[in-house]
Amino acid sequence: MATHAVAQVAKLFETDVLTTPYWPGRGLPLFVQPAHEGLRSDLGATVDWFEEQRPAIDALLLEHGALVLRGFPIEDTAAFSRVIAGYDSPDFGYLAGASPRAKLADRVFEATSAPAEAVLGMHQEMAYLPHYPARIAFYCRMPSVTGGETYLADMRAVTARIDPAFAVELAGRGVRYVRNFRAPGVSTGHPVLDAFHKTWTDAFSTQDADRAVADCRAMGLEAEWLGDGSLAVTYVGPAFIDHPATGERLWFNQIATQTLSPENTGDRFALYETHYGATRARPYATTYGDGGPIPTQFVSALYPILAEATVAFPWSHGDLLLIDNFRVAHGRNAYTGRRDVQVALLN
Repeated sequence: MATHAVAQVAKLFETDVLTTPYWPGRGLPLFVQPAHEGLRSDLGATVDWFEEQRPAIDALLLEHGALVLRGFPIEDTAAFSRVIAGYDSPDFGYLAGASPRAKLADRVFEATSAPAEAVLGMHQEMAYLPHYPARIAFYCRMPSVTGGETYLADMRAVTARIDPAFAVELAGRGVRYVRNFRAPGVSTGHPVLDAFHKTWTDAFSTQDADRAVADCRAMGLEAEWLGDGSLAVTYVGPAFIDHPATGERLWFNQIATQTLSPENTGDRFALYETHYGATRARPYATTYGDGGPIPTQFVSALYPILAEATVAFPWSHGDLLLIDNFRVAHGRNAYTGRRDVQVALLN
């Protein structure tokens, strides 16, 4: 950490906030809480403080991978937007994103509208695309009655445990993602499948087919219209990435979440197999970059590695979670009751 950043972090410790690692020994996430009344009750003071202390906050994020700002007066979506306003947005925003989510405000979306009973697997946001955010901000407006944690994993620990033979294959061949977006107005006939098999109009925020294809090309994706009116999108990317600030080599892909497997889809797997079979275009699939199949044993081995690295903390109203998207992956547990967690993609 640079000398200036160390000094700024020291100032944070001394005057403004208290910091506590959620999991001692791992430090993931680091909880940051206000040390005086001004930052507990005055949103304007919080916004000014956050912008002034951005270098120190970013240094803490780089060190720990994830920060939870708790106890600040972030009462609603508008307040969340104000706090993160100083960050830039990534190119293309959430265009061609996989998760079902509605836009709530400028740059702010539902974290996901996937069914409450679904567990969303560990992933780095939009690693299946050539454009992705460097950081993610989550905001909890209303925690669920039970469950619903946005769980985390340190990808340094995950990277260290990847099978060396698999790593060599991936380094040389890359990962090919094939995703399908169904035609608007065409249902799979099952609400769970509809939730995970997005329409192309939702994915590209347009009713214009030519515009959707043009956006694919602008993003570096191959696009093909299929006979059923759906849009197939293909991208070949790396399986590992060098962290832009530290140079660390890190696992950065969505093989674990975009492979239809029992481990990934749980109780939904039989439903997927029955509906799609061998002929219907599936919402997503992964292969090696040259089109060769990824051996099942390599994919299956990923899930216990990710599970071992998982940390889950309970949400509280007003929490703001910042994640380094290269260093830390995230997922979502199933839940009961209403849950309102929002997200913004940042650079």
